[in-house]
Amino acid sequence: MSVNYAASLSPYEDKGKCGVPEVFDSVAELSSKMDTLADVLRTCKYLVVHTGAGVSTTAGIPDFRGPKGVWTLEKQGLAPQVDISFADARPTITHMAMVALETQGVLKYLVTQNIDGLHLKSGLPRSKFSELHGNVFVERCRTCGREYVCGEPTPTVGLKLTGNRCKGGGRHGRCRCAGRQERIVE
Repeated sequence: MSVNYAASLSPYEDKGKCGVPEVFDSVAELSSKMDTLADVLRTCKYLVVHTGAGVSTTAGIPDFRGPKGVWTLEKQGLAPQVDISFADARPTITHMAMVALETQGVLKYLVTQNIDGLHLKSGLPRSKFSELHGNVFVERCRTCGREYVCGEPTPTVGLKLTGNRCKGGGRHGRCRCAGRQERIVE
């Protein structure tokens, strides 16, 4: 699936404020903010992080409302120039920093709005994060709820049957529910 999945989303009017310019701090300001963040991380007892499209932009996946965001360009009658697929996208330094923080016991949980699967690809344990809008690499049995991580992303967006059958347990390698799998991307 192309990272231009936004074209497949249901239309709706209010997409928030689009095209806000990015702000870049001076080296001194950035250094000061990094020191403050490091102090917070050293002293916090229970860190939960919420990520969105910005953590995946350096992987080549566009955001929605940034200067070159999907919805910003849409308002201008343009389409994003996307050179990467979800299958080819790789975790960014931010994704790997989350893994390092979890490994060190600092990060307790992560919540993401992203469907790109990069937190999963990064090696962050599935028990340590939730994907609010699903994941293009995960199917779920409609009947028993068992989830399957797939090697290829879904070609569609939405809760749609994939044609795959649940294989969990039961006789003949199928789950007793004999349920059908669906992609869990909203």
